Amino acid sequence: MKQIALACMLVLVAACGTTDSQLQQSGHAQGYITGFHDGRHSGMQEQGNNFEHYIRDHERYSSDPEYKAGWDEGEAEGIKLQAQATAIGAGAAAGMTADKHNDGDRAAKKALKHTDTSGLENLGK
Repeated sequence: MKQIALACMLVLVAACGTTDSQLQQSGHAQGYITGFHDGRHSGMQEQGNNFEHYIRDHERYSSDPEYKAGWDEGEAEGIKLQAQATAIGAGAAAGMTADKHNDGDRAAKKALKHTDTSGLENLGK
């Protein structure tokens, strides 16, 4: 149950990011939006998300002020979002470790409660 709650929290954190339609409604050009997405992926990767990639069109970053501004803002958002997701994950992991009902040995014993294990006592000797 806690894994489901953790997954839902991570999805919510990811969903809190800025969308294309929000950027368009704010009057940003496509160059800014492209830079924003590249920067956000890069920021999340910089913050430790190994499922993201650092993306920056270096030529465009140095020549297109819209792309550069979007990239810088996106990087900041990516860093923030990944830090939030990491904090949520760390808190959930700490809660699961402290939870007496999450004891692996107890779960294994419960799973094998009605199983005949009489021939297994010498296994591993």
